[in-house]
Amino acid sequence: MAERSKALRSGRSPLLWAWDYTEKLTKAFGSEDFVFDLLLLGMGPDGHTCSLFPGHPLLDETKLKVAPITDSPKFPPERITLTFPTINKARNCLFAICGSSKAEMIQRILKDNDESVPARRVKPHSGSLYWVLDQHSAKNL
Repeated sequence: MAERSKALRSGRSPLLWAWDYTEKLTKAFGSEDFVFDLLLLGMGPDGHTCSLFPGHPLLDETKLKVAPITDSPKFPPERITLTFPTINKARNCLFAICGSSKAEMIQRILKDNDESVPARRVKPHSGSLYWVLDQHSAKNL
């Protein structure tokens, strides 16, 4: 089976990793304007998805499809992430959420429509958004 993930090597700029991954996606899709059929997403207890964390400047990134992050509040500090413009072009986005530690954020997203929660900003423009929750993460709904 082909390798599906790779750890960032220390000593190489996350910006270079982001450019490299963007090029690989462009090549794989055969277009610079690539669109995912399905993104399977998770969410942290703070409401982050991918590596788009609450209050982080990357929440407002509009030009890059894949962005570097060098100050992640979660280990490891250096990583790359899809940006909201890339995520929201997907035909389908599916969140799979488990655990009571996510219940407050699920309530803020699905019941209160709290736009300050990063995962709430996933809104496919021409696609569908699905939430698959266990009973613990859905306990406040």
